[in-house]
Amino acid sequence: MATPQLATLRQWLEDNGGQLHAGIALDSSQQAGVHLRAILDLAPETRICTVPNALALSSLNALVDDDFTVFRHRGLPVEGIGYFYLMYQYIRKEQSFWKPYLDTLPGPDVDHGTPVWFDEPDTQWLAETDVLHTSHVRLENYQNIYNQGIAALQGANIDTEPYTWHLFKWAITMYSSRSFSSQALRPQDSKYWTAYKYDNHGRRQTALLDMSNASAEELDFPVLFPVADIPNHGYDTKVQWTFDSGRFSIDVKDGISFGSEVFNNYGPKSNDELLLGYGFCVQDNPFDKVLLRLRPPPEDLQRDLRNVQAGYFTSDGEWNSEKATFALQKLESKPGAEHEVLNRLPDPLLELMIYMLRQERGLPFKFVENPLDFIMGSNGAGLQYRPHIARLIVESTLPKLTRLNSTTPTEPPQNLKQHYAQIYRGSQLSILQSVTGALRDYLRSLVKWDKPPIAGPNATPMIVTMEGLSALLATRNQQHSIDFIAGIEANAGSRDLDILRDAGWEDDMFVLLLCFVYSCCEFDADSYPEYLLHPSEGRSYEELEYTQDELEQAASAMEIVSTAREACPGSFWADRRWSAKFVAGLGGRVFRYECFTMMLPTSSEGGDARLVIYLYPKAA
Repeated sequence: MATPQLATLRQWLEDNGGQLHAGIALDSSQQAGVHLRAILDLAPETRICTVPNALALSSLNALVDDDFTVFRHRGLPVEGIGYFYLMYQYIRKEQSFWKPYLDTLPGPDVDHGTPVWFDEPDTQWLAETDVLHTSHVRLENYQNIYNQGIAALQGANIDTEPYTWHLFKWAITMYSSRSFSSQALRPQDSKYWTAYKYDNHGRRQTALLDMSNASAEELDFPVLFPVADIPNHGYDTKVQWTFDSGRFSIDVKDGISFGSEVFNNYGPKSNDELLLGYGFCVQDNPFDKVLLRLRPPPEDLQRDLRNVQAGYFTSDGEWNSEKATFALQKLESKPGAEHEVLNRLPDPLLELMIYMLRQERGLPFKFVENPLDFIMGSNGAGLQYRPHIARLIVESTLPKLTRLNSTTPTEPPQNLKQHYAQIYRGSQLSILQSVTGALRDYLRSLVKWDKPPIAGPNATPMIVTMEGLSALLATRNQQHSIDFIAGIEANAGSRDLDILRDAGWEDDMFVLLLCFVYSCCEFDADSYPEYLLHPSEGRSYEELEYTQDELEQAASAMEIVSTAREACPGSFWADRRWSAKFVAGLGGRVFRYECFTMMLPTSSEGGDARLVIYLYPKAA
C-alpha cells in the first residue's frame, strides 16, 4: 500500500534530479516492508532508478557540514562518523534536507532483525555459530566507537542526551542493511571528492575535498542512496549497477511482469552475511557457506609461509587466525566420481594443508602455485595428499557439527529474529553434514576389497586393510607373502588376522608388512613416498636421524624380525637390511603418515573401525 510519505519521497527524488521508472510504484506491506512494485510490464534492460550523488548520505557530508563540525577533522573511524551523522540528521529530522528519506526508513523502535538487536532467548539460536562470534566482536567495536563519539560530542559542548545507544544501533542497522560502497562516489582521475552540504532551506552547496592523504580505510565507507536502497534482495535477480559521473543507476536485465515485486541483487551473499548485515536469511541459499578456521601451524612452517603468504600474518608478523579462515560450501558426491568433491574446496585451503602435510612428513617447504591442479593431477606428487586433506577437513568440521547439534533449541522459534536464526543454523548444519558426508564418501570410494594392481595401466589410488595389503604383496610375489605370514605365525602362534588383530599385533604387523611391500614390490617414482629413500638413491636408512620414540617402537618390532628370521631362513626376514633404523625409516614412517583408522561397512549395523593404509600407485 502506498503512503503519503512514499509519495513525498518520490517527489523529493524527482525534484532533485533523480528518477524512478514510471512503471514502478513505491509500495509498503507488512511482509515486504517498503519495496518496489511493477505497475506496468517492464521490458528487459530497463533502468528502474537513478539517484544523483547529491542525494547520497554518508560520512562525506559530515566532513563539510557547517552546522555539525565535530568530526570535520575526523577523530573516529570513517564508518563511525557516518553513524553519528545519520543520528544527527534523524534527531533534527524536521530541519533535515533528507527528511522525506528519513520518514520512510524503518524507525529506531521497529523490531530490527540483525544480531545487535538480539535478546538472550534470540541469541540461543546462534549458540556455537560463526555469527555469534562475529556479532560479539562487532558489538565490542561498536561500543568503542560509540564511546569515542560521545566523548567527541561532549568535547564540542553538544548535548549528548538524544544520542542514545539505541539510536546508535539503529544507525548501524540502516547502514549495514541499506548502504552501497563509496566506489559510487569515487572520482575519476582526481584527488578531489565532491561533497554536498545543505542549509535549513534545502539550498545545496558543493565542496571539493582533497582526499589524497586519506588512507585506504578512510576512502572505503558506506553510502546511503535514497530510493536505490529500497528494492529487496533477490539472489537470482540479474541487475546492473552503473556509476556514471554524479549519479548512481540500477538496471534490471530481465523483464518484470505487472504486479510483481522489483528486486535488487545485493551480490552472492551467504546467510551469515545476510543475517549480520540485513537481518534476514534465504532458505536453500546457493551461496551459503560454513567458515573453517585452522589452528596456527608450527613455527618453522610459519617462517616459510611469511615469505609466500604474508596475508596470513598481522603487520607485526603474528599468525592471524581470522585470515586463515576458509569458506566451505555444500558438497555432493557423485557415484563413480567421488573425488570430484575436492574440486569444490578453496584453493588457499588446499595450499595450506599441502604445506602442513609436507611439514608433518619432514619434507622441505615447496611453493605450490596451483594447488587444485596439483591435487587433481594424475601424478603421484599430488595424489599422495588427497585423502589426508579430506580427513583433515572432516576432523576439523566434526567438532563444530557436534557442538551445533548439541546446542540447537528444542522449542520452535518465537519471533522473526529466531525464525531467521533457525534458517541460518539449519543451513550451517546441512552444509557441515554434506561436507563430512561427501568427503567420507570419497574416502570410502578408495577402499579396495579385492586385489587391485599396485602397478600397471589399471593401477589407481586405493585404501586397503592389512588383508588387502597382504593380498597386494601376494600379487607381486607369492613367496614373499607366504614368508611374511609364516614369520608372524612363528611369533604369535596364529596366522588368523582377526585373532592377531584382537590380540594387539596389528600395528607391528602393519609396519613390518610395509617393509616387505616397499622393499619387494616395484613402485613408479611418482608413487613412492617422497619422505622415503628410493632404492635408486643408493642410500641407507642407517644414515637418517630418528626420534627416540621412533627407535623404541622399531626395537619392539625387531624382536618379531629376530624370531621370524630363525623360522624362515633364506626369506626376506633374513635380509641384511633389517635393523631398528630400517624399520623406523621405512615401515614406521609409512605407517605414521599413510595409515589411519576408518569405519568400514560390515554385516553388523554401524560398521567396524579398522586400520587402513592409503597407497597411490600411478597408472602406466
